[in-house]
Amino acid sequence: MADAVLGSVTNALDIVFKIKHAVDTVKRNEKECQKIKRRVERVGHTLALCQKDAELMNPEGSGTALEALREILAEALELVTGCQEETNMCCLLIKAGEMSKQLNQVDQSISSINSDVSVAIMVCIAPHTKPLKLYQVPDGHGRSLQLDKRTRSVPHTISEVAIEIKVALDKVQRNKAECNEIEKRVNGVNALLSQFGNTELMKDPYMRASIEKLHTTFCIARTLVMDCQKRNIIFIRSGWELSKQLHEVLEKIDLALDEMITISSSYECTV
Repeated sequence: MADAVLGSVTNALDIVFKIKHAVDTVKRNEKECQKIKRRVERVGHTLALCQKDAELMNPEGSGTALEALREILAEALELVTGCQEETNMCCLLIKAGEMSKQLNQVDQSISSINSDVSVAIMVCIAPHTKPLKLYQVPDGHGRSLQLDKRTRSVPHTISEVAIEIKVALDKVQRNKAECNEIEKRVNGVNALLSQFGNTELMKDPYMRASIEKLHTTFCIARTLVMDCQKRNIIFIRSGWELSKQLHEVLEKIDLALDEMITISSSYECTV
């Protein structure tokens, strides 16, 4: 089972390597291609961690996400390679505009799918982390509750924000694609944290710091999603500006997930 995961990861890493080298010789859309390169460098980091803990990976849970990532990376490689071609000025202006749009779309797709892969990796690691030491306390009604001596199991505020974003999504009037992506990632992280709630990992100060950053980012995301419910000509922020801010939030979520998966993988090696 681990061999199937390892094969998918190896194939994806090979494409990442080819993209990074292809970007160095592009003749047009350099800005977008450099953005793709930065993106796949982060993907490569995630895949390397996945490769390291391949024996922990569940093909049923991670295989689909890894295959989707391989496919979108292959699409990115094809686009970047197309930017290496020489062309005349007239065709250059037309093709550059079309290619820019396609490169931006594939960059967003890589970001979304890599988020799925990161969550899948952490879900597989979760069962192998050491449980917290619990103790019994009365709840005031003759029953006993199990609580950790130093920390609550799951950040309840993140759960609350996730619910609020999900509810707000139903009334969104613009930037629906970005808002849907926000909700998907917030919901995925929330579900993930519930699995890590009763482990030593949740006491790690670096993990706690990452979760606090995520909470701050989710609160910003909630405000932006609610702003996307408004649709009138006097509203201060334009749809384009909101779209830009929503993408910035998605980037912050990606960075936090990168931190969390690095911490999780390192921690697994010590238990």
